[in-house]
Amino acid sequence: VDSYGPNTSDTGELVLMDSSGRCLLTVHRKRPSLHHRWEGFLGEKTEGKKPIFSVRRSSIIGRSSVTVDVFGNPSEEYQIEGLFARRCCTIFNAGKESVAEITRKVDASANVVLGKDVFCLYLKPGFDGAFAMGLVLVLDQIHGDADADDGGAEVNPNHEDSHLST
Repeated sequence: VDSYGPNTSDTGELVLMDSSGRCLLTVHRKRPSLHHRWEGFLGEKTEGKKPIFSVRRSSIIGRSSVTVDVFGNPSEEYQIEGLFARRCCTIFNAGKESVAEITRKVDASANVVLGKDVFCLYLKPGFDGAFAMGLVLVLDQIHGDADADDGGAEVNPNHEDSHLST
């Protein structure tokens, strides 16, 4: 993941790259936006290029779910529910089936929950990994400042969640 421009602290645009540095996906913040709307582009975002998806908070008040609209297929929509601040959320398709889960990573040998920047992303077979990582990038930007404090939440390293098949 990288950000470009004269001010790299302005994360209004992020690029997801493969291991050889090729741009897979670009996410760009729409400004102004009350719902923290972001758009995703296949490859690099260029002038006149249309986004392939849009991500927005469902409500501007309090903690709420996040809605993902996929352009070109009106029936394809996703809801992201849970607490991204604790890296504990699920992505559901329009049929309310879980297609991806984000969880905190646990070091089983030491029985320790690792930091929030170390997480697991479980995908349902066939769900696009670059698209899922693009959603993680947007969630991190939407919730970044609000997530500076975990709220003192405890995470049980022995808790067994039912994860999607990988």
